[in-house]
Amino acid sequence: MFVLGLLASIGLHAQSGQISVPRIDKMPDQPSPYLMRDWKQVAMKYDSFIYDVSKTGQYLPLGFIENKGKNYPSSEAFRLHTFVGTHSPLGNEAINVLPSLVGATLGGINKSAQFGKNWVEMSQDFFNLSNGEGIYLNNPLASSGQDWWYDVMPNVFFYQLYDLYDGIGPVAKVQFTQVADKFTASVVSMGGSSTPWKLPYMNYRGWKFATMQPNATGVPEPEAAGAYAWILYNAFLESGKGDYLKAAEWSMEFLNTWNANPSYELQLPYGVYTAA
Repeated sequence: MFVLGLLASIGLHAQSGQISVPRIDKMPDQPSPYLMRDWKQVAMKYDSFIYDVSKTGQYLPLGFIENKGKNYPSSEAFRLHTFVGTHSPLGNEAINVLPSLVGATLGGINKSAQFGKNWVEMSQDFFNLSNGEGIYLNNPLASSGQDWWYDVMPNVFFYQLYDLYDGIGPVAKVQFTQVADKFTASVVSMGGSSTPWKLPYMNYRGWKFATMQPNATGVPEPEAAGAYAWILYNAFLESGKGDYLKAAEWSMEFLNTWNANPSYELQLPYGVYTAA
């Protein structure tokens, strides 16, 4: 409904062309001399460095393998320091690990078979199963509700990996559905309804998925509705389940009615992309 309404409102008109600004026209399109750094090569070298657990030296290695995961004890897991020289050697953040896998994959590295390890499958330990949260969180054993950015984005990155590695495996398939179900249930708990059509209220700091209660303290993050919509729309595309599409529409329509700038971090662009 949101997308159709948006298309109708703009009339499907394409941009007529760039307006010429004389002072801007005098500026060169590219400075000279100019050397663009080979960022793909930088990314490849970065990945090979941080995922080599055999490296030695000060602050090295930056990652290490665990014999068993926190949520899947029968499988290996791994940790990756968020920054070099950390004072929290056991720290391990999904917002660092998961996008590093996505980025390396987009650069051409097969993270399911590198250095003799399947890093993609091992990253599934970020799915908080043992504590009943039922979604990806920033740590393997975490509690949702403190901050939407830390609770929503790991699920976005997981969905990206799920797409890049064609489902990853049976565990990931179950996780994919459980994430979609949890996010749908939370949107309904926030007031989303189809009979009658009613939008959820999503102007919170976070959401406690274990109890389906909001965190209304601190700086609110209504832009999370954009990332919500991205997750739920992709869940719909994968499954064809109408409940996911409705929840995506409710999230987008809530965001569309917001009159103030909702941008807190990087969740809003996912909503813009979903609208397009």
